[in-house]
Amino acid sequence: MKATFRKNLINGALEVYIPKKDLEAVVVNIQKEGVWGGIFELSNGWVLKVPALETEPKFPITLEVKKINE
Repeated sequence: MKATFRKNLINGALEVYIPKKDLEAVVVNIQKEGVWGGIFELSNGWVLKVPALETEPKFPITLEVKKINE
């Protein structure tokens, strides 16, 4: 599924919006793979597999992610 990531300019938090589910959440934990990407835990309890990138992206960025169960 597609997810759009952005940085909150006020507090620096990484936020995600998933249009297919009309879901907005804050990323609360990241298990990094590479410079940016990996397993992202969201404030609503969802866990997403985000593709690893070699450099930190410019925000906002839309990526194909996969929801995983833990």
